[in-house]
Amino acid sequence: MRGVTTMAAAAEESSSSGHRRRRHHHQQHHGRGGGALFVSATTPSSHPSGAPPRLSTKRHLSSSGDGESPPSPPNRTGDRNGLVRHEVVADDGHPLRLYSRDPRASRAGEAPGTLGGRGRSILLLHGRTWSSQPVFDLRTSDDDVARQSTLQSLADLGFSAYAMDFRGFGETPRDDGGYTTPRRCVADVKCAVDWIAARHPGKYDGPAHVGSEGGFEDPTIVNDRPALLGWSQGALVAQMYAQRHGPATLSDLVLFGSIFDPKVVYPRKPLYDPAGRLVSGSDEAFKPPAPEVTNTDVASLEDFTLPGTICDEAALTFSKLALAVDPVKAAWDELHEFNVCNPALVHVPTLVIVGAQDPYVSWAAQLELFERLGTEDRAMCVLPGCDHAAHILKARKMFVRGVAGFLLRKDGF
Repeated sequence: MRGVTTMAAAAEESSSSGHRRRRHHHQQHHGRGGGALFVSATTPSSHPSGAPPRLSTKRHLSSSGDGESPPSPPNRTGDRNGLVRHEVVADDGHPLRLYSRDPRASRAGEAPGTLGGRGRSILLLHGRTWSSQPVFDLRTSDDDVARQSTLQSLADLGFSAYAMDFRGFGETPRDDGGYTTPRRCVADVKCAVDWIAARHPGKYDGPAHVGSEGGFEDPTIVNDRPALLGWSQGALVAQMYAQRHGPATLSDLVLFGSIFDPKVVYPRKPLYDPAGRLVSGSDEAFKPPAPEVTNTDVASLEDFTLPGTICDEAALTFSKLALAVDPVKAAWDELHEFNVCNPALVHVPTLVIVGAQDPYVSWAAQLELFERLGTEDRAMCVLPGCDHAAHILKARKMFVRGVAGFLLRKDGF
């Protein structure tokens, strides 16, 4: 699955009104803005028979470094018809919330989770405002008959899919500093990826990669490391992660609705304030208490810009769930750290996927992102009739199949 699958009409979508929306979105971004110690899974259990045992929590450290176990992340929404919760402890001792879904049979007599994923694992990263439950596990019915949950759909295809809440989002609490920063997100993703890799060791015959002269991997060999998908601002976090940790920890990268734009430079705050205090550029920098701004129902619907692409029931369900898990906006800071994003430094096989009518992306930037990727193993997919939240709109099945097809391009369905 190489090459570009774009549409000429889509490439011309950068109308003046779309440009104003993109500029407003970037202004909102400016203004708003080691290994893991494991883990336990909460009920219901998702451990298959023979899975690695649950590791002890005795090594957990609190973020204050006093050697005590940190508090577990809260459960804000109850069982939600079998949502599986996991806790990963970051390298600084802070608890991180991950979610997954158990697979279900899609046809009578068919074993669950045998539709093609073959045990491949993937971590999903949400965007700037809303956490993983509304973004990746939207359900308008108990059995998700409409297949709106990305987690459930990937699990049903046989993938071991996980979604993570960044600090200050959903059920991952704010740390002592109170702010969410890109570099801290990347470090937390590393902990989550390490945990997933340990939980799902290689499931294929033969090595994960084959060394050849010069130490290059054989690009046709299935790689059983976890894949990483980031949406919107989460795609920038995923790209930063791939640039730093890349092929050593990932099999594939999916940049979905990425707001990457080489023309956008996030301003950096001064290193010192007028009083001479260090206020930026260091973990020791002085920062005022993180603001606590209440989210609103209007804000919860801002990503649905095209009339008719999502039904009223799904939109209202998204809004209700989003406000339940994210009643207060996360406090993003140090956004200048995103300025290191450079597609040429991405050497992981990459899928760029975007809605054809996404008002928050620049089409010139999407094409530049794709063309400048530092890997030959790449693909681009445009979802017709979709805006920013294509994965929960009417083309959501096309989105899931596009992602699954890329991840399984080496071994088929």
